[in-house]
Parts: sequence; structure tokens; C-alpha cells
Amino acid sequence: MTGRPFRIFLAALLVPVSCRPAEAPPLAQQAATPPLVVKLSAEAARAAGIETRVVGEAGLAPVLELTGTLAAKPWIPEEQTALSDAENADARLRLAEASFARTSRLHAEGIVARQDLDTAQAARDQARATAAEADARRANLGLSVDARTLESQAGIWGLASLPETDLSRARAGENVEVTTPAFPGRRFSAKVIGVSRSADPETRNFTVRIAVDDPAGQLHPQMLATFAIALPAPAGLAVPRSAVLLEGDGSYVYVAEESLFRKQAVRTGASTPDAVEVVEGLSRGQRVVVKGAQILESERLKSRFRPAEAD
Repeated sequence: MTGRPFRIFLAALLVPVSCRPAEAPPLAQQAATPPLVVKLSAEAARAAGIETRVVGEAGLAPVLELTGTLAAKPWIPEEQTALSDAENADARLRLAEASFARTSRLHAEGIVARQDLDTAQAARDQARATAAEADARRANLGLSVDARTLESQAGIWGLASLPETDLSRARAGENVEVTTPAFPGRRFSAKVIGVSRSADPETRNFTVRIAVDDPAGQLHPQMLATFAIALPAPAGLAVPRSAVLLEGDGSYVYVAEESLFRKQAVRTGASTPDAVEVVEGLSRGQRVVVKGAQILESERLKSRFRPAEAD
């Protein structure tokens, strides 16, 4: 069979084959959910630069870093105004009360007229109302009557802006390191004296009052400054920051179990530039990967495309 009839016959044979749907690849070659365990021999782990470390106590020294300004007094402008207004109102009230008491005696002795007594009484009542209003504004800012006594604790103050979410972290007595662009590389010792009782109505931030140690008088009001507040070390476990993998659904580490490396979800807490507190997911004495976790993650993800090993 040659020529045109042969070509027609061959085409007829090929039509069913070309129309047949492509066969699916073997099940073992299809992408699947990668396992949570990566197996590497000791030699392979060393060659990949995998390093591990035993999980121990946290030993963290977390730092809360805030920004703000230096000031001659430990008050923001609104607080300073409220204190001054209350003090002025109290002074006017004392003067009005003294005037009324004197006028009352003179009226009783028949020296001054009833009209003078009424005028003195009205002035006293007005002073009382003004003082009450000023005291209310002061109280709304969380300032006590003797708030001014705080000023004698430092010659220069730091006023740091504290987000509402960090309110529970800053406490009186904590040590602070103060830095300012005016003295690059210089750190001034300081201490938290207190936190404002009222938040800024616009930013919702509180004010941390920090007494700065500046015996040479190098710092001046209105300087910008950064305040690093040393927080209490948490009682728990910690791992190097390099051990933690951050993903969309949480944090993970690789736990080393001889030749197996298991991906483990953890819940983290406080952190420093070098370490992260682990609140949940690890136990003391476990060994975690501190170098090469990304390599293990890459190997784990690749495994979904590899053929399954024969049993």
C-alpha cells in the first residue's frame, strides 16, 4: 500500500490516539501537603550548616523603646496649665475667704454696710466655683493636689510617649537609658518615676515621666530623645531569633530529634534583637535548630513533589 491511499490509512489509525485524553501522572508524583518532618543524616546536616541548641531559661532583658522630649518639669503642656490654673484658683479662693471673714467682722461691728458684706460673699462664692472647676480639670488628668512635689526629684525630665497597648509594661522604678541626637553615642542613666493617669485624647498615648541623671547639665528642655526602658526578664523559655520562622498563620521552629527535624508551632512572647521568648510549644531540654531553619523549610517544601519511597 503506497501513495495517497497509504497516507489516508495511517491518518485513520492515528486519530483515536491523538484524541485520547492525557493520562494523569502517578499519584506519588502529584503535589501533596508536605510532611512536617525532614530527615537528614548527620553528615548532610553538617554539610548544610545546620546548627542546634538546647532550649533553656529565657534570660531575656527586653527593652521598651519610646520617643519623646526633655523638659524642665515632669508635665506635658496640658498638665502644666491644669496645675497652674488650679493653684491660681486656690490662691484666689483663700484671698476671697479671708476678705469675706474680715468684712463679716466689720459688718458685725457696724463699720461696713450690708452691701459690702454681700459683695464679699459673692466674690467668695465665685472663687469657690472657679476653684472647684480647676480642681476637676486637674483631677481628670490624674494629678493630685501635691503633684508639684514630684518636680524636686530631677533637674531634667524625660517625657516619653507610651502607646496604650504598652501601658502595663512601663512601671515606676525601672531603669532607662536616654540617648539624644545632640550627643551621639552618649547614654544618660535615668529612672521611670511614673506614668500619667490620663491619655492624650487625640493619640491615645500616655506620658512616661522619667527622671534623668545629668549632673553636668548637658541636657536641655525641648531636646528630642529616645528612652530605652529595661523591662523585667520574663520567667520562661527562649530561643535565638534565628530559630523562629514567621509565617502567615504563626511562628514555627524546627526541633532536632537525632536525624529527624520536626517543624513545631510555637507561641512567642517578649523579644530582644537576639532572642525570642517561647510561651508555648517547646519544653526545656529540647534541641532546636538555630542556624539553617530556612534550609530545612526549603527541603520540606520540595518533598511534596518527590516520588513516594517504596515500602
